[in-house]
Amino acid sequence: MKRILMLVCAAVWAALVNLSAAEAPRPNIIYVMADDLGWGDFQCYFAKGKVPTPNIDKLAREGMRFTDAHTAAALCAPTRYTVATGNYTWRGRLPGGTWGWNQEPQFMPGQKTVGHLLQEAGYRTSLFGKLHYGGIFEQNDAGKADFTKPMKVGPREWGFTYSYVLLGGHQAPPYCFIENNRVDGDGAKVAELKAGPLNGGAIPVAGPGLPDWDSRRVGQTLVEKVIAFIDADKDKPFYVHLSTDGAHGPYTPPDTLLGEPVKGVTKMSPKTDMDYEVDVVVGKLVEALAKRNLLEKTLIIVTSDNGGIPADREKFGHDAVGGLRGAKSQIWEGGHRVPFVVHWKGHVPAGEVRNQLVGTLDIVPTFVELAGGKFEADQMLDGVSLAPVLLGKRGDDKPVRETLLIQSSPGRDAFDEKTAAQILKTAEGSKKLTPAERKKAKNRAQNQIAKKGANSGSDGMAHALREGPWKLVFDIEHNAPAALYNLADDLTEQKNLIADEAQKDRIARMDKIYRDIRSSKRSTPVGQP
Repeated sequence: MKRILMLVCAAVWAALVNLSAAEAPRPNIIYVMADDLGWGDFQCYFAKGKVPTPNIDKLAREGMRFTDAHTAAALCAPTRYTVATGNYTWRGRLPGGTWGWNQEPQFMPGQKTVGHLLQEAGYRTSLFGKLHYGGIFEQNDAGKADFTKPMKVGPREWGFTYSYVLLGGHQAPPYCFIENNRVDGDGAKVAELKAGPLNGGAIPVAGPGLPDWDSRRVGQTLVEKVIAFIDADKDKPFYVHLSTDGAHGPYTPPDTLLGEPVKGVTKMSPKTDMDYEVDVVVGKLVEALAKRNLLEKTLIIVTSDNGGIPADREKFGHDAVGGLRGAKSQIWEGGHRVPFVVHWKGHVPAGEVRNQLVGTLDIVPTFVELAGGKFEADQMLDGVSLAPVLLGKRGDDKPVRETLLIQSSPGRDAFDEKTAAQILKTAEGSKKLTPAERKKAKNRAQNQIAKKGANSGSDGMAHALREGPWKLVFDIEHNAPAALYNLADDLTEQKNLIADEAQKDRIARMDKIYRDIRSSKRSTPVGQP
């Protein structure tokens, strides 16, 4: 009798657990990744910032703000791969990311994206805006991309139910939107567009595109498409992965975005107006969710693809990196420390500030956990789920991540910040080079910076390892630790402790951790640590 009672109790308990799991909210998810916005571009992070960000600031007040969030790369394309897979960038096809719009994708065979993983969990998944993932087109008789046919490999193959994307962003060809692997418009009209003004916008680099292309309309078009996707099907939860045009060049802010003035609002520059456009985009999405009674059902994360560009610091006093050292592409904090604002009304505690170390690649396992998806040993190799932190169940006293590896842009060493272009310019002198000669010279220039040899673990990029508040920076030339900072009391990285005898053991341990991560098949546990 006692055994029967125990079995009944166990069955009841199991039923209650299953019922609880079934009733646990699975949120709609909107992930907004701005372009080139730094730590100082949101006023909720840097009060001295001069770009108004009322919508994002409100999300931060009503949700959670992270102060120690980083991209795994200080540059666009590699970051975009990491936030799509939860992997460090060198686990993809190219360590520095895939930039071309008609070439083998960055995703390796068998690698699932956040789109695949959430589709498997029953979500409608969508991809909007700038990609830098690569992609493959059919070829025409001339051996060029055939824009009249669907892509052979594109967002559909990468796990997205719906997509409305710019393969190279609004700053690079092709200058047309690709909707569900096809040109949105008449593909037969795609022509070679010259660099310069066009239809009130701009073509920064010559290349194929539609003649009616207007770079000013990108932001509004993306918002309209996101809202249409949200409205298309109310039977399933949705995932929106949106990469904005703001605030990357060409800096062509619209006069208005869905009726909201943008151009001239900041009274500084077209770039800062496009910074502001990101806040307007977020505001319009929040407004649309509120009208549909979806705010309590939707998790929103707003962040950036890399650190900021302090182009307006001298003239206007707006510091996009908020006083940090360095900027976009560099290994210093200004290159990869980014805003990270989380909002889910009624679920994410309001007004919370988290100071623990996180990476933007952590969004993938976070979303999978919240969606009730599966964790697989060969997927999401370097991310950790932030779900317990977001839901207020885990504080900074128990950080989810102990270490994070970060890289600079290719060819940019921490200690020799000349770019390959600068070296090439010096090497060229007044000599005119053929395209083939120029490519060869550029490769030599890159190698001159990277000093890349058979034993290099840097792939021509400066690397840094974070462990708690400590940051160890590696020199490309010698493939060895060259700087150590305690960011807890030296956030601007002014006091290099590499020669401090008291830090000898720490440096050796962190050096080993770095090399173990670089040689690993995965660097984080499967599921929640």
